[in-house]
Amino acid sequence: MLSMTTKGRNDSCHCGSGKKYKKCHMELDEGAFARHLVTREPSSLRDKNLMLIAAATDIFHLERPWDQVKSGMTDARIKAFYEFIADLWPLTTPPGERFPPPASGLRALYLGENMPEVMIDNVFRFSLYADQIIMPHPFDNPHRLREKFNPILHPDAWRLQTLRVVHQLAMLAPWIVADIVVMMPESGDFDPALFWKTAEMAKARLGEDFMADVDIEELSTTQARMREFYLLPDGHIERTVRELNPEITKSEVDSLLKFVAMTRRDDPLLLDSTWDKLPGQMTSMKVGTNLETTLLLCQTIGAFPYTNVKFRWKEILGAAKELDENAQVWSPLTHAFQQLDFKFLNKIDSNFAVEMRNEGRLSGFRSFMRKLWNEIDGEPDLAKQQKLALDFKDELGSEYDKAKADWDAIDRDLMKWAFPAIAGVIESIGGFATGHFNMAIPGAGFAVQGVNELIQSHFKRKEFRKKTPMSVLIDLNAKKQ
Repeated sequence: MLSMTTKGRNDSCHCGSGKKYKKCHMELDEGAFARHLVTREPSSLRDKNLMLIAAATDIFHLERPWDQVKSGMTDARIKAFYEFIADLWPLTTPPGERFPPPASGLRALYLGENMPEVMIDNVFRFSLYADQIIMPHPFDNPHRLREKFNPILHPDAWRLQTLRVVHQLAMLAPWIVADIVVMMPESGDFDPALFWKTAEMAKARLGEDFMADVDIEELSTTQARMREFYLLPDGHIERTVRELNPEITKSEVDSLLKFVAMTRRDDPLLLDSTWDKLPGQMTSMKVGTNLETTLLLCQTIGAFPYTNVKFRWKEILGAAKELDENAQVWSPLTHAFQQLDFKFLNKIDSNFAVEMRNEGRLSGFRSFMRKLWNEIDGEPDLAKQQKLALDFKDELGSEYDKAKADWDAIDRDLMKWAFPAIAGVIESIGGFATGHFNMAIPGAGFAVQGVNELIQSHFKRKEFRKKTPMSVLIDLNAKKQ
């Protein structure tokens, strides 16, 4: 790596700590070139994403085994990382560096749970069905945080959250480099007026019933709750399990505590510590953009929203309620999709997943989806839409059969990749998830009143999509009987 310092390894560190340079700031300085890349004046969102990967790799040594990354999650590195984010994303960042440019391909905007571990799964699940996936990045911008919550000033409070978001970045790095995944910052960080305007529009549309208890429960995964449990002190865990099961033996409690300790050590998203030994930790629970912002982004960058969250799907469908009588013209095709079971990559090795994409797996089905996207985006007249809906319905069957053959090949590759000795048990331990690929194509598209005016006023654009023609729900709980 290029070094930005000329100090000798055994000299006193330039920070004034009195320690030898090799025992203090040498590792951080050896990665400083990535943090200084901002001076090269990045001209695009892709530039910034690549810089972020380079900086995280250098600061946290992501080339090392993950247990070493975890043990090296020091306050100095966390501070350096968020200083880099602050330099990379000043509040004056122009739109051209915050949004991907319009594209003609099949571009999907992820609208769902923003917890890093869940976002990774949902990127992988849809990665073989779209040309490019746009997703909100999970990094909190220090410019938008009060001093008492700021990771630059209080890095010790951001150890757990930083571990989670850096792990997500490490998993997505090959996808970002391949330009299959694009991480995009939150618009509200740079345009507060736009944020508050869309929030007001959402409140007027939803009233006080923004999110029901069942929706909150949907966002709170069992895995996330268990991780919180594993960080409890051993004494607290023992008291909890004895309250739940008074008959539990000491041997069983000891076995449980050993399992919990092993989980803390081996889980990539857990620190090898407990809450009582950590300073208060900041965690971000984000639910993604509101519908107004989602449609604004889709119309601006040329994308369709996809989600795995039921209340989000219900909200998207609500944007088609007041559209004209032609709204059901595509129902033969969307109903045909609902009758099919689809396979999705699930809890899979990141490198295996991107290799499947690079090898062109399901390219035929993506081509089918791309052709559909281009047709519905062209706003054909009603008579033409009716014929297209039937033609695409007929074509879906043959493309689905080809996709099944691709999935069989992926199944065999997965066995060779990770489990050569236990072929045939992939489904029981992960690799695939099966569910429905629910598609909605209202004849006049999805639209929310006022969004087009926002695009014109905030982005000064005269040419842009006036609607979002399609949306997709990945429903892993639904399978054709």
